[in-house]
Amino acid sequence: MTNISNHNRPLSMAFFPAVMSPERALSVIDCVLEYRAEASDSARSRLNSAIKDSVSLQGFRDASIAQRQQLRDPVLAEIILGQDRLAGAILRTWVESQEDLRAVVTECLSGRGVSVEGPDFQRGMFESTWLRHEWAAESDLIASEESSSLFDADDIALMLCCVSGRIPVEETLVEMESPRFQEWLDELSELPPDAPEWDHAEEFASSLVGLAHAKITERRTVQIETITGSVAEIKEEFDDELGYLEIDLIAWSADDTAVSDLIEAALERLADLESALAEYSQIRPQAATRAEELERAGQRAEYETIIFDLAERWEELMNVPDDPIDETESHDSHDEAGDEISPVPDELGVDSAPTADVDTVQTDPVTMRELDRLIQDNESLNSENERLRQDSDGLQEDQSLLTEENGRLKLELSESRAAEEYWRQQYVYASTTRSLEQDIESDPPRNVREAIERAEAAFSNKLHFALNSKSERSSQFQRPEDVLNALGWLATEYHHHRSSPARNFRPNFDKLIKESCPGWTYKPKQTEVTLDQFREWYTTTAYGKSYELNAHIGRGNSFDPHHTIRIAFDWDAEHQKVIIGYIGRHQRNRRS
Repeated sequence: MTNISNHNRPLSMAFFPAVMSPERALSVIDCVLEYRAEASDSARSRLNSAIKDSVSLQGFRDASIAQRQQLRDPVLAEIILGQDRLAGAILRTWVESQEDLRAVVTECLSGRGVSVEGPDFQRGMFESTWLRHEWAAESDLIASEESSSLFDADDIALMLCCVSGRIPVEETLVEMESPRFQEWLDELSELPPDAPEWDHAEEFASSLVGLAHAKITERRTVQIETITGSVAEIKEEFDDELGYLEIDLIAWSADDTAVSDLIEAALERLADLESALAEYSQIRPQAATRAEELERAGQRAEYETIIFDLAERWEELMNVPDDPIDETESHDSHDEAGDEISPVPDELGVDSAPTADVDTVQTDPVTMRELDRLIQDNESLNSENERLRQDSDGLQEDQSLLTEENGRLKLELSESRAAEEYWRQQYVYASTTRSLEQDIESDPPRNVREAIERAEAAFSNKLHFALNSKSERSSQFQRPEDVLNALGWLATEYHHHRSSPARNFRPNFDKLIKESCPGWTYKPKQTEVTLDQFREWYTTTAYGKSYELNAHIGRGNSFDPHHTIRIAFDWDAEHQKVIIGYIGRHQRNRRS
């Protein structure tokens, strides 16, 4: 099957007429509501919770307790309006109710190597698509199997979406990442077929292909220059550290075959390397005292591991080839005919003793005795030399093992101290966030504006809201409780690490926010080009000065404001506060 797009599609699209007729959608909802009493505890709990939060019925404080006939139409109406959590609960429960059909479809797809991971119910998304005619063909193929003879064709088609995690789209549906390109395509698609512009369509297409090729070539040149320039700057600033670590940064320069869509990843790797080298350069010199030096040794080992790992990951990204084998290297020990030549002995031995005029030597007894003595002395010296060499090798090996063990113990001590400090911080964090979580669970905010207002009131001593002109306080994001959670994370865990940084511990904020706020990500910086080109999106003013909004957290990757949001911020060390400068959909960048 041909996957035409990696863009997410909301689960509610499965109930649209393009996939299911209204009658069919009501039939699925009927099936689920009737099966609800037999469903597993987890499925029934999610379904009831989704109905309670999404559906309003006159006379019911909790709509989930209403009868099937009262719920079916309101449930479908809310799903069509975009309640993806409710759509996910309906689909998940329906799949559970059709256990035999799910097994048949899963076996058929797995046998042909098709993924059966299903949708992302947590995010309320189908993670991929396929062409409509291929979806129909796949449904017919499964229906033709003997094991599928007892199942309805519409059930097979819907189960195909639920098992594969893909939803069908029309062949003409192409979604562009660039809003500008999408706007042009929409405008062209609305032109009637008799419009005069279509007389020149082939010329336009040819010119567009040529322009695209020229711009792609030009873009690649700029990318290579950007990477090469960054490499040169890092080499110039940290030449001593790179030389000590024996890292040849010249080999990191990109060529015209190594860079296509890797510019963001490449610059991110270089930024990480520059940051690690900056930290390493501060601890590389020997400390003033022995105690400080023991601690610094562990830090050096940690940063050297980080830097070597970055070097390895860069080579994988750029596909840097290994050094070519020197074909002349093995020729030194062979003559022109290819025969091996014995090496010249290091010490004088019998074979290297002068052999001229042997007859004369044999006729002189004094000379013969002298020669025998020299030979014996030479053998004795060779034997002693070999013993001393072995003793030296043993001592060097012992020293190497002791050095390695010393470094390991220092590193373990350093890691132990870092771990102790980390868990102490986690205890502090847990105690400060427990009340926030209870508050959100008992009374979630109704929209993003309310989430912001509650965060401003709750965390005025940790957060300062200075939203710029591009922000959207009235964002349509459908998960306002997630926004309050994320702002709470900034005010607690993030604020704690920035205001009280632990020695020898570098927090991974992306990992930490994913643990506290599932589905959210953290990005530490933007490119200089983006910051310069769209400054009104990436700057704000507070306390009489300007802040650059390099870092942001967010959820979702589409341009749909219902499912995507970003919160950009900066750290103010003077006031010990997180400056919240932007809240809204994707900020502008070079790709948008």
